[in-house]
Amino acid sequence: MASINRNQIILLLSFLLLLGIFYVLAISFGENLVKEKNISNEIKANKKVITKEAKLEIDFTIVQKYLLREGDTFTKVLKRTNIENNEINNINNIISKKIDLKKLKVGTLIETHTKLIGNKEIVNEIIIYPDSEKKIYVRKINNIFVTGEDKKKLFKKSKLNEIYIKNSIYESLKNVNIPDEIIMEFVELYSFDIDFQRDIRKGNKIKIFFDVYTDSQNNFIKSGEIYFSEIILNDESYELYRFKLEDHLFAEYFNSEGKSATKALMKTPINGARLSSGFGMRKHPILGYNKKHQGVDFAAPTGTPIMAAGTGHIEFVGNNGGAGKYIRIKHLNGYKTSYSHLSKYASGIKKNIKVRQGQVIGFVGNTGLSTGPHLHYEVIFNGSRINPMKMKLPSGKQLKNKNLETFKAEKERINIELAQLKSMN
Repeated sequence: MASINRNQIILLLSFLLLLGIFYVLAISFGENLVKEKNISNEIKANKKVITKEAKLEIDFTIVQKYLLREGDTFTKVLKRTNIENNEINNINNIISKKIDLKKLKVGTLIETHTKLIGNKEIVNEIIIYPDSEKKIYVRKINNIFVTGEDKKKLFKKSKLNEIYIKNSIYESLKNVNIPDEIIMEFVELYSFDIDFQRDIRKGNKIKIFFDVYTDSQNNFIKSGEIYFSEIILNDESYELYRFKLEDHLFAEYFNSEGKSATKALMKTPINGARLSSGFGMRKHPILGYNKKHQGVDFAAPTGTPIMAAGTGHIEFVGNNGGAGKYIRIKHLNGYKTSYSHLSKYASGIKKNIKVRQGQVIGFVGNTGLSTGPHLHYEVIFNGSRINPMKMKLPSGKQLKNKNLETFKAEKERINIELAQLKSMN
């Protein structure tokens, strides 16, 4: 009886063990089925994503840049794109509210942003960069063109440079990163008193106190005003201070005693040129016989800008025999100046218009009876040609009374700033 009970117990335990094994296997098999189902669902989902991506259309922007060339207009640039004529007219009308399109300069950058959607090109933005400070744009929003303007935030910095001339003024100033605009203005300030071809020597000293404007990354954007400048030639010093009279629109430059730097005429109406032939008798290089040379010649590369030697009215512009392309300006007090052998005239130069002293009126050339590119410059006083290099130039105005006192106060303020900048350098 005890034996039967023992066998029954063993059978019962074996049966229970088998049940346990079956239960564990059943749970494991169920979990695998769930995993396989999840994996299958993930594969199906991934297949759907892949199918969706395959149907996406190509959509990106192409940026094209155009520089305004001689004779170009904004409309001509737009016609090089795929914009339709009616849209071009619409764009012109809209952007004209922000900028005068007729005054865009040669070299102005224009950008078009074209969306390529599938095989279709759609111009949705046009940008004009009239200068380094701002951009003017036309943007397509909901199929309607709208215009706007973005301006860079600029930061003003004052700089003082003291330079000793080594080879040339231009090279010496460029070596210390003085902007071209400041160099040109500096040369113009002293062109009434100093012959830059003859008077400047190695070791002469220059001081310039001026402003520059930078962006938030400290990149140079533009130059500002010159407040003070000085040239020291041997024992002579030429100082100039910027000062604006109350009843004047523009500032002028005066020496320490309040005398204007501006004279009636410039000695040299061209920068960076070499005096190649003086005033007086000489053998004509083409005609071959002795003839009085009634002006002075400045040798310079074709295209070098020529400035009006003084304020006045254009009396003649056009071809003038052996003088080639020629300009004559009538000034005050019986003076006239003429400019010969030009390659071309500056934009807008025509008879009877008024030009300012220092304004570019034309460019060096080789037209007429000429052996090479140069400017033949003449000064005529009361009908007679005189030597530009030796003429006694009329002086500029002298500040007096209240204006002189105000100038002295401004001069003192500038001198204090100079001293502070010098102590920081």
